[in-house]
Amino acid sequence: MASLSEFGKTLRKLRIDREIMLKTMADEIGVTSAYLSAVETGKKSTNPSLINKISNYLQLDEEKSWELTEAASKSKNDITVKPINDYQAELALMFARKMENNSIDLQAFENFLRNEAKGD
Repeated sequence: MASLSEFGKTLRKLRIDREIMLKTMADEIGVTSAYLSAVETGKKSTNPSLINKISNYLQLDEEKSWELTEAASKSKNDITVKPINDYQAELALMFARKMENNSIDLQAFENFLRNEAKGD
């Protein structure tokens, strides 16, 4: 199951609160439903033009429009990891949690990666 980006969470909530189907919204703003779905899941990035179209279509007030824009900005910092198997996925999540808690020596990790790259 794909996880939603910050923008995707915000957009999906706004859309569902208004009882608008993804395909309907996509058609109305001039994109494919596959593209809009990919934007919601963070597989595709958004841009100011799309945010503006969405804001206009949903008739967002200034506050909600700002919320959507902020969510898009936060999503630019999201990182997607595409592990090959469950073991790699778990390792990636463990690493991300350690980084969030500042409980990993990033300099030592960087040195390890650089030394491994030299051995390739």
